[in-house]
Amino acid sequence: MSFNLCLLPREEKYRIQLDYEASFWAYQIVRGKNARDKVYEAINIRPASEQNYLKQQFEHYLALMSASR
Repeated sequence: MSFNLCLLPREEKYRIQLDYEASFWAYQIVRGKNARDKVYEAINIRPASEQNYLKQQFEHYLALMSASR
């Protein structure tokens, strides 16, 4: 089944973008291409409304990627 993401409301599209960013940061950590403190610096630069969600999703993806190794 496929979904057209363009049909989603703006807020949901933005949440998906935040998920992409969090998963990319986790991928970088697992591959040794970035450091956790640098990721948290990048997250802390973001607006306060996004920070908690980004941290939560980053840790989620990091746990998933670490468990599959």
